[in-house]
Amino acid sequence: MRIQKILPKKHLGQNFLRNPAVVKDLIDASEPKSSDSYLEIGSGEGAVTKILAPKVKKVIAVELDHEMVQILQKSFTSIDNITIVRDDALRFLTKRSTLDANHFNKIIGSIPYQITSPLLHALVDLSLSIKLDNIVLLIQKEVAQKICAQPPRASYLSNFVQSYFEVQLIRNVSREWFYPVPKVDGTIIRLIPITYNLLPNPDVWSDFLHQGFKHPRKMLKKVFDEKILKESGIKVEQRPSSLKLADWITIYEKQKVLGL
Repeated sequence: MRIQKILPKKHLGQNFLRNPAVVKDLIDASEPKSSDSYLEIGSGEGAVTKILAPKVKKVIAVELDHEMVQILQKSFTSIDNITIVRDDALRFLTKRSTLDANHFNKIIGSIPYQITSPLLHALVDLSLSIKLDNIVLLIQKEVAQKICAQPPRASYLSNFVQSYFEVQLIRNVSREWFYPVPKVDGTIIRLIPITYNLLPNPDVWSDFLHQGFKHPRKMLKKVFDEKILKESGIKVEQRPSSLKLADWITIYEKQKVLGL
């Protein structure tokens, strides 16, 4: 199966993965089974698509680039379990009609670095509405480190993502294995949805965490009423990055009870 090569488009953040070993690691991290249906975000040249498809029941490959979609459709026309969809990944993930029409239990993709944060928020919303076994993404290394961070280096992003997913760092990926070569290295991460999540609506929870990390270098008493902190068992002199996720949940619940 030979796929026609095209020049990457800078405005779409295209950097094509050219290392077969990394493609294999990305796929293996999602633990593919013959009964699995996948959503692939940003299929690009089809490097993951063509290796993944023979292993699973179905691959729905979402790609924004019109030229690339035409090439992929032509290349995979004889493979029944691959569906190529031309759409923006963020729009696709938030349209109920497309989700109802395309059933999948796993997500995989090499993500354009500029859409990583909004995509993670969309995946949180999605994980609360449909059953997903896991999500495996190749993202910017610096962002992966923020997602995986623990106190005393925790961040808004680490607390938000870890509120809804068990996060596993799989491996780092050198920038030299992409064409064109990006300015930063990448990392493969696996996200496993946390079942029976009792946290509030993600938008509400996100706003609360943003409030908490509004001044990350200042003491918490500059952000929250000292009564809330003391009744939550949190030292008022602590800084946001030093708190565990359980501490944030306690502060949120206490703030709601006290109405402060």
